[in-house]
Amino acid sequence: MRGSLVRRVRHWVANRGWRATLAEVLRQIGSAVLWRAIEGVSDRGTGEAHPFDLRYGVDTSGLIWGERLRSGQQGEYWATGYYGISPSIFWKAMDRLGLDWTQYTFVDIGCGKGRALMLASRYPFRRALGVELSAELAAVTNQNLKSFRAEWRLDLPAEAIAGDATLLQLPPGALVLYLYHPFAAPVMREFLTHLRASLREEPRELYLLYVNPELDELVREFALRKLWDERFAMEEEDAAADRFGANNERVIAYRIEADT
Repeated sequence: MRGSLVRRVRHWVANRGWRATLAEVLRQIGSAVLWRAIEGVSDRGTGEAHPFDLRYGVDTSGLIWGERLRSGQQGEYWATGYYGISPSIFWKAMDRLGLDWTQYTFVDIGCGKGRALMLASRYPFRRALGVELSAELAAVTNQNLKSFRAEWRLDLPAEAIAGDATLLQLPPGALVLYLYHPFAAPVMREFLTHLRASLREEPRELYLLYVNPELDELVREFALRKLWDERFAMEEEDAAADRFGANNERVIAYRIEADT
């Protein structure tokens, strides 16, 4: 409990600074919301398998906080955890982005159990790739991809690799990068620096889709142009299954320009 509390507070401070963290704690002091955040537990939602898993015979449900994900890698401490994106939110955000998908590779940064990779197979990407710090979760993703069957799934290459996103050799060509707030500010800064270096080596078109965009200000520091910032409503079955009792999700889309 004490270790989780210290870790969570350090994440808040790294992301927001001391002043904003203290203001948030004072605002929520004495409330159940704060204590659930500290404990890493929610009393909302059923805790059962998401309908997506039951429908397609995969394992993408559950909430795994970062302190429970052991990888032995340098950035492990700043991992936020795994929680699968609501399918209706993912599809609404992708449809809002509305690109010619055949020109792009989809890359999920912090893919966890791979739900977003499976959802992305609804679109005719050149390829779908996930990178996950936890080798155990990357293996779960690849098993899910093997067993996943859906009438809308397109035949595109898809896989997950275990590794550090700040060292990832990004695929060549135009990319759509997807992040469900996978890490705190120290690693996000490293990742964006790595992304900029990759773009200098190969100038190309890149879009970034950021769900639960805790670090929007940091992302914009790296000259990523915000295209839109919207809050999408979940479909009824997603809202009913949400562990936190949420019924919507904020998503920001950015276009990443090459340095001039």
